[in-house]
Amino acid sequence: MTLLTIKRLASDIMKVGVNKVRIDPENIGRANEALTRNDVRVLISDGVVYAMPKGGRRANKKRHGGKGHGSRKGSKNSRTPQKRDWMARVRSQRKYLVQLVADNSVNKKDKRSIYMKIKSGIFKSKKSMHVYLKENNLMVEKEKK
Repeated sequence: MTLLTIKRLASDIMKVGVNKVRIDPENIGRANEALTRNDVRVLISDGVVYAMPKGGRRANKKRHGGKGHGSRKGSKNSRTPQKRDWMARVRSQRKYLVQLVADNSVNKKDKRSIYMKIKSGIFKSKKSMHVYLKENNLMVEKEKK
């Protein structure tokens, strides 16, 4: 068996890359006599074939917990403040719309179009929505007694 084949089999047995496998230069003759995978296993157990130790920056970085291992600055909600703000704004506007429909200040037929405008983010606040309803005569003023 050639030395390359022995290295390939040894890398498969030891679960390391082929380039990490070394053969002891004093026992190359003994390594050439190996014919089977079991012979390669015997060479590994005798120390004729061995794997180089792991090294390099990557292993070092993992061991010392470098950046990028799930360490996150800020709270869970700090990543999407725009969505939180949008949700709060839309929910308050929708509640206000329901209240206006319940008071009969806004017709039910206009409710859907106003609802879709809220959803699209046309109104910046409840106040701007109120102004829009008044300007477009969508809101009926109740008579004061």
